Amino acid sequence: MAQKVITVNVNVYEQSVTNRHSAYEIPFVNKYLDEGWVIKETIHSQTVSNWMNITFILEK
Repeated sequence: MAQKVITVNVNVYEQSVTNRHSAYEIPFVNKYLDEGWVIKETIHSQTVSNWMNITFILEK
């Protein structure tokens, strides 16, 4: 089985103060999912103040 690891950083507080909920679409992950890769695991952690680091482990 082949694996890929993709790490993205998302600014979780970029929206206005009155709207603290957002949905993000990550083009890099979508590209691999369209090619038949599946998400085996996700790891997330907060980096600096407003940023969230998300690591996707993909498998095919």
